[in-house]
Amino acid sequence: MKQLILVRHGEPDEGHATQPGNPPLHARGHAQARRLALRRLASEPIDRIVSSPQQRALDTAAPLARLMGIEVEVIDGFAECDLNTARYRSPATIQREEPHRWEEFLASPPRFLGTDPDVFRQTVLDAYAALFADGRGSTVAVFTHGMPVKIMVTLALGMARTDQFSIDHCSVTRVVGSSLEDARVRALNESTP
Repeated sequence: MKQLILVRHGEPDEGHATQPGNPPLHARGHAQARRLALRRLASEPIDRIVSSPQQRALDTAAPLARLMGIEVEVIDGFAECDLNTARYRSPATIQREEPHRWEEFLASPPRFLGTDPDVFRQTVLDAYAALFADGRGSTVAVFTHGMPVKIMVTLALGMARTDQFSIDHCSVTRVVGSSLEDARVRALNESTP
């Protein structure tokens, strides 16, 4: 039995001057990541830390990795569907800038962002399946993004759509199991005090 602690990244620096497509965390996001590491995850029996290759996820993982002395492993399959966009935009920004396309975004964020939704979903599920199959680590912290968390949750709960719930910045979702087939959600969208 393996526990995956799925962490959505902290608040990114949307509109970052030099990294608009792959922004680091905003100062508030760095504070969120530090609180998450110190107040929530430091006492967990985490023996492996993995992250999306995107800067906002790596920045969120960094405080916990330093605190626990564990090297962060990058797994491309945990990237968000906006990986290859020229400019990161939060859902709120998309809604504000393109209100006429908001329903299109809600129906399929990957498609809206130019990614095949079926390929994206399978890539994410393959990354989770590989984590479950890998003998290293019984409690793995996975620093990722909203859609990869939602994909795992919808699979484990037998839901058809990912637009029925939200995943907050720096929230924790816990999934346990020995494979994708028996994965179950133990907690969803826990916030850090």
